[in-house]
Amino acid sequence: MGARKNLNKPKDLSEELRRWEERFESLIELSSEWYWEQDEDCRFTLVTGSTSGHGGIDTKKFLGTYRWERGAVPVGDGGSWDAHKALLQARQPFSDFLFKRTDSKGDLRYINTSGQPVFGDKGRFLGYRGIAKDVTKSRRAEQLLALEHAVSRRLAEAESTAGALEAVIHAICETENWECGRYLRVDERAGVLRCVEAWGIQTEAIQRFLESSRSVTYAPGAGLAGRVWQAGQPLWLADVGKDPRAAQISLIREIGLHGAIFFPVMAEGKTIGVLAFNSREVREPEERLLQALRVIGSQIGQFVQRKQAEEGVRESEERFRSLTGLSSDMYWEQDAQFRFTSMSGTGSRRVNVKTVPAIGKKRWEQNYINMTADQWAEHMALLEAHKPFRDMELCRLDETGKKIWISISGEPVFDSSGAFRGYRGVGEDISERKQDEEHIHFLANHDALTSLPNRAMFNDVLNLAIQNARRYNRNFAVLFIDLDRFKNINDTLGHDAGDKLLQEMGARLTQTVRASDVVARLGGDEFVVLVQEVAEPKQVAAVARKVLSALVQPISIQGQECRVTASIGICTYPSEGHDEQSLMKNADIAMYRAKEDGKNTYKFYSEEINIHTFERLALETALRRGLERNEFFLHYQAKLDLHTQRITGVEALVRWQHPDLGVVPPVQFIPLAEETGLIVPIGKWVLNTACAQNVAWQREGLPPLSMAVNLSARQFADEDLIADVAATLKESGMKPELLELELTESMVIQNAERAGRVLAELKKMGVRLAIDDFGVGYSSLTHLKRFPIDTLKVDRSFIRDLPQNAEDKALTEAIIAMGKSLNLTVVAEGVETLEQQTFLHDHNCDEMQGFFFSKPIPSDQFAELLRKRIEGAKQ
Repeated sequence: MGARKNLNKPKDLSEELRRWEERFESLIELSSEWYWEQDEDCRFTLVTGSTSGHGGIDTKKFLGTYRWERGAVPVGDGGSWDAHKALLQARQPFSDFLFKRTDSKGDLRYINTSGQPVFGDKGRFLGYRGIAKDVTKSRRAEQLLALEHAVSRRLAEAESTAGALEAVIHAICETENWECGRYLRVDERAGVLRCVEAWGIQTEAIQRFLESSRSVTYAPGAGLAGRVWQAGQPLWLADVGKDPRAAQISLIREIGLHGAIFFPVMAEGKTIGVLAFNSREVREPEERLLQALRVIGSQIGQFVQRKQAEEGVRESEERFRSLTGLSSDMYWEQDAQFRFTSMSGTGSRRVNVKTVPAIGKKRWEQNYINMTADQWAEHMALLEAHKPFRDMELCRLDETGKKIWISISGEPVFDSSGAFRGYRGVGEDISERKQDEEHIHFLANHDALTSLPNRAMFNDVLNLAIQNARRYNRNFAVLFIDLDRFKNINDTLGHDAGDKLLQEMGARLTQTVRASDVVARLGGDEFVVLVQEVAEPKQVAAVARKVLSALVQPISIQGQECRVTASIGICTYPSEGHDEQSLMKNADIAMYRAKEDGKNTYKFYSEEINIHTFERLALETALRRGLERNEFFLHYQAKLDLHTQRITGVEALVRWQHPDLGVVPPVQFIPLAEETGLIVPIGKWVLNTACAQNVAWQREGLPPLSMAVNLSARQFADEDLIADVAATLKESGMKPELLELELTESMVIQNAERAGRVLAELKKMGVRLAIDDFGVGYSSLTHLKRFPIDTLKVDRSFIRDLPQNAEDKALTEAIIAMGKSLNLTVVAEGVETLEQQTFLHDHNCDEMQGFFFSKPIPSDQFAELLRKRIEGAKQ
């Protein structure tokens, strides 16, 4: 058996060798490199490997030749082979030796090779073997990267815009073998493109072409340069002389220009110029060079824009200093210790008499009354970090005790060496604006009749109470109060008597509860009380009895003694409700049980009286199924331009067709969808459907209209919002500027920093943004200025009683004026009468929507409405 092994061993070795050779050949074929061998005279005896690694070179032709034959030239060593031959003569290994040669198509190829000597058993030199690889692509990438760096270096070293542009053109021409190049700048005033800088080789023909180019201008879309300006995309022509669109075509053909490339110079997404290069050779387009030129175009655009800004600053510096002495604003400067060193500008008389900051003092050493220690600490930290700040609002009292509000903005100042020197900035008297904001805020958050907080303000207070209760583990109660038989007094004695009664009831409620408790009027004869920090139910019951006793006391109205009772529903936190909606809903349920029990009493909420609990669960389940079963549909409500009477836009409103309940009102299912999170997929469906419908209308021949879609708080907080909007616009094909997303002011204020980022991304897409239900929340001009808002929608609650209600008139006029001051489109919601439309038109409101013009209707009916409106306008 051992002999048999010995006999088979050579055969086994042969088989093993064959397998290893197969593996080697397979590996070489799959590799981007090729394998070579040379004899003792360094002539090729074997060249094998993947055809992809040969770079278009026929390797069979190298057999029997030396590396330095067939036109090969080393990259480096001055193009001499002497150093490489000496290394081979010394039988030394070599690595990454780079040389170039022309392939069969006439294209230059770069080859990288490594090798090592091979010796026999007795040390006899047998030749070389090694690997090689075509590195033409990577070499080209390095060249283009070097070109980008060269452009950056010339831009950094240039002292002027003209010098920089000429240096860049020169560098590109020399590196890429173009005979000449030009920079054509966009002349915004004239609306044309004109040549301002150029470089070319010193020949009579090229210089004549460049001189002639300086007198040629291009309108948008005119000529090749004008097309690139208009499209914002590069254009490469292998032979420009064959393109009749080229300007100076006769001169181009005369001097024999062929290859041409035009590419835009961009800054902030806008074309500010065009770079053009010409060659006397036919130049086929090269994608890699195009990519590099896009980067270079962006580099130049940023440089030109920065230089223009710097030149503008230098030109306006003297003008600025002369104007500061005449400005109604203040211009101030501070040293490195944040002490005021100068103050100029006449400023507001009220600001600059006794309230102006004293020279030599720091800002926090003044008597500002609106800043806490923590806020000052935050401001000081910002200054210590040498960061700019804007719109810092400060309040102090003048000599009469009246509030003076100042808006301060500042930026750090550094010297030429980068050392911090202090701050400078401006200040503006915003007292009148703050007074207007406070007035609007009060009107928006208080009941006009009783001056008590309204529903919106109470909701904010209730949410704050929930947060504090969670943090400090406290209890509180909500008392929902409804006056019994109030309608009888209204019908018998009239509305004036009813208003007087409501005012008296509001005053009694305020006097009855503690100062820490909150009384609000929800509307009609409904009041609500927030009773803070209660340990047990009997304390709340005592408060309820006290309220009932105070309200039932007689009141004289129009000479008649009246008595009014009330029904009170009580819900305690956290045992009977854990959020605003459940607390208010459960207190309301308990109040109706009190009425059922004979009125003039109070009832605590309990599970036994909550008949709606199971109904709510069933509705939630049906809501989920409705989304799966496509039970939702959209109605569309037109927006009417109050001045042209044209339909300018439409708002998409979701509806739910329940298989058993019929059409479920949005007021019933939207809050539930918001609470359960189902509003996110529902909202996404609404967005997709509305955009698709808009495009469908356009395909039917209708004009493009702005499509407004409401965003819920849950949607706005969703991290996928930006991606969802982008995907919807792409899939539907609707232009971004036709989409207007509506959101409430409270949604953006809750997390202003994130909201700013999200809104900025949406604006970057081109989407319009609207603040919905304005007037019922913060109603802040500061907030409106802070975010990129396009449209302001006046809440329907202020339109309902126009023009009869004086408070609503004042508030609506103020909101319209505020929107106009910020160049916003102002839209009034809920317009139901001609008088309301006339009032809004006369007070310069831009658009309206409401039942007076059109209620929400199906898509086909809206299309018909729009067609009739267009036909009517033609007659």
